[in-house]
Amino acid sequence: MRLKSTISEDNISSSVECISWIGNYEILVGRDDCMLYKWNQTTREQIKLCSLPENSSPIDLDVIFTNQRQANKVTGSEQILLTSSNGSLHLMNKPTKIDKSIEAHEGNILVGKWSADGSTLFTAGEDGSIKIWSRIGMLRTKLVVNGEPIISADWNCDSSKIVYTQHDSICIKSLKPNVKSIRVRGHDGIILTVSWCKANDIIVSGGEDCCYKIWDSYGNSVYVSEILKYPVTSTSWKADGKLLLIGSFNTILLCNRYGVIQSINYTDCGSIRMFSWSPDNTQIAAACADGKLLISTIINRSYYYKNIQCLVKSRKTMTVKDILNETKENLDFPERIIQVVLNHNNLVVTTCSQCFLYKIPNFNTPQIISLKDQNVLRVLLTDRYFSIFMNSAVNVYSYDGKLVSSPKWPNMQCDRIQENYVSMSSKLLAIRDQLNDKMVNMCEVVPSNLLPVFKHESPINSLQLMNTKDKNYLAIIDSNLNICVIQVEKNDSYKMFKLGSMFNGMSWNEQLGSLAALQYTNLIVWYDPLLLLNDPILTRKSIEKIDLSIYGSNLEIESFEDNLLNLTNEEGIRVTVQISPYLESLKSFISKSKWMECRTLCRSINNEALWAVLAGYSVLDKQLDTAEECFISIGYMERASFIQHLRKSSDRTINESSLALLCGNLNEAETILLRSGSTLKAIMFNIKIHQWVRALELALKHKRFLNVVINERRKYLELFKKPENNEKFLKYSDVVVDDDDETVKEVEKEILYSTLII
Repeated sequence: MRLKSTISEDNISSSVECISWIGNYEILVGRDDCMLYKWNQTTREQIKLCSLPENSSPIDLDVIFTNQRQANKVTGSEQILLTSSNGSLHLMNKPTKIDKSIEAHEGNILVGKWSADGSTLFTAGEDGSIKIWSRIGMLRTKLVVNGEPIISADWNCDSSKIVYTQHDSICIKSLKPNVKSIRVRGHDGIILTVSWCKANDIIVSGGEDCCYKIWDSYGNSVYVSEILKYPVTSTSWKADGKLLLIGSFNTILLCNRYGVIQSINYTDCGSIRMFSWSPDNTQIAAACADGKLLISTIINRSYYYKNIQCLVKSRKTMTVKDILNETKENLDFPERIIQVVLNHNNLVVTTCSQCFLYKIPNFNTPQIISLKDQNVLRVLLTDRYFSIFMNSAVNVYSYDGKLVSSPKWPNMQCDRIQENYVSMSSKLLAIRDQLNDKMVNMCEVVPSNLLPVFKHESPINSLQLMNTKDKNYLAIIDSNLNICVIQVEKNDSYKMFKLGSMFNGMSWNEQLGSLAALQYTNLIVWYDPLLLLNDPILTRKSIEKIDLSIYGSNLEIESFEDNLLNLTNEEGIRVTVQISPYLESLKSFISKSKWMECRTLCRSINNEALWAVLAGYSVLDKQLDTAEECFISIGYMERASFIQHLRKSSDRTINESSLALLCGNLNEAETILLRSGSTLKAIMFNIKIHQWVRALELALKHKRFLNVVINERRKYLELFKKPENNEKFLKYSDVVVDDDDETVKEVEKEILYSTLII
């Protein structure tokens, strides 16, 4: 998606020092006349709020909004931090009154930042020190002492580290004790600005060497820009990490997350000293060297869905094009456009106070919903419902404009949810916990009932939901870059299956039930991972691998519709990749039970992945002839021989149990044997797959064949020359194995059976 910006100037003063948004229309402005003002974008009025002590010009300003729950209502409050030139920091709950002033540093305090949760703040100044303070202004620790002047600094995503600049070096300091600091020489001159992206955990810096650089959280270089005409004086990340602002002399650069320039905007106001994003992330305020306040609006935002393209042309207008029919619609809105989401044959547009619902291709009569909260953070669409995330609540609506539910979950903080940490299907809503990155909160959409929390062994980087008619699945990518699929249940017994490693992006295809993921420069598509989860062999066979190295190394999956995948590279260029078009035809034949047509299609294409998918479905539907041909085609002769053996067997119980085992359903195979009274078969089955504890439990429960289990266990340990260390088996170490001839024959028969089915 290519983005550009347009800038409008409002010269409210000749002495703007620092700025910060406090609403979608209001900006706090600190001036060198020792005053704090509020400027309203709608009325273009400036109101004098409060005065600072004499000879105390404001230098840095930071505002954080905290939600407080009182009497079942969520209310927001502002916490304002203002640093000054006389070494004092000022704390305010309201912009009209200074609650507390603290003499913090010697000389100018150049930086003051709140932590993400608002419980901590830090200040840094010309005296070369960084100090950590509590929310009420109590000094907690001196993190850095007696260094060179610190011009710029910022928190990381979880407020456990601080990045700061000293002359030409970038330093990363952890708040945890006994953790070594990282120091790298970043630029060829003084570093003037640094900013840490909270969404992607990467750092951008700019300095007098006229270039900006991107670093990872360990100080490794990721991107180095070309040399600009003038020094880089300011940088700022968008909240979701997708856009980056670079300020220079009379120039504002809008870049994507990789540092590639998307647009260049020229001004006439000198160097850009400071940026501040609006709460809805559609506007930017900038404080300039000549004292001007600049307001910038992001336009030319493009959105795609199948043959529909939406383009936000200005603050209040957008164009919708149908590429196939060559039709064009111009949509005008009474307020500034904030969110645009296009999916599932619906277009949802939100402004500051309203939500407009369009049904494609009818763009004439939208459904209109009034919004109580002006800060719309995110909109998610499914085939039945859509949800609107606001600062204080999440509301789920149907497409006729009716409110159906308002989900809530523990540690609910909507303003801190990143795009990769939330997913919605027509049945479930999944959100990574805001306090524990290894947990996922899940709740039903209608009614909004909470499900048991899913706990993973590693931090979760990305998640996506997928549901079928009767089951729900969650795909995750953890911090180790492992991709896993979890079968969601209403109890705590979540089933997790690992698909692979070293993946960094994924997308479900709701029509086909396929999953696509990026592995380095390769696109991996699992044709039907939900069907074949219990069979890792068929899962590995039913994939399509596409090399995308010609498009670059930093690719992102935007959507996966039908058999087309839409991706973007690091330069913002859209790339469309097509997978096999025969998968949709094959699944259509399978749904209609046209097995002969399925076999004919696979024979003509002779694609191993299609044969693997057909094998899974044919076994599930007990189509042995089709399954046998599939296994022969993909080279699994042992499974084909096993199917031939099943045809000769007249025992219905054995056949059903064997088919369940062939599908990978071990529990179902055991249940069928127990239901028919074949206790010994079930015990020998568990022994053969080395589920010794389960075999012992069955023998004790049915009070039969305990000596068989003990005897087989002893043979197993003697074969591998291992001592017995299982406490449950140690209790029966003195059991004497003494069977009559009939029992021995029966056991030998079951050993032969279990050998065949395994």
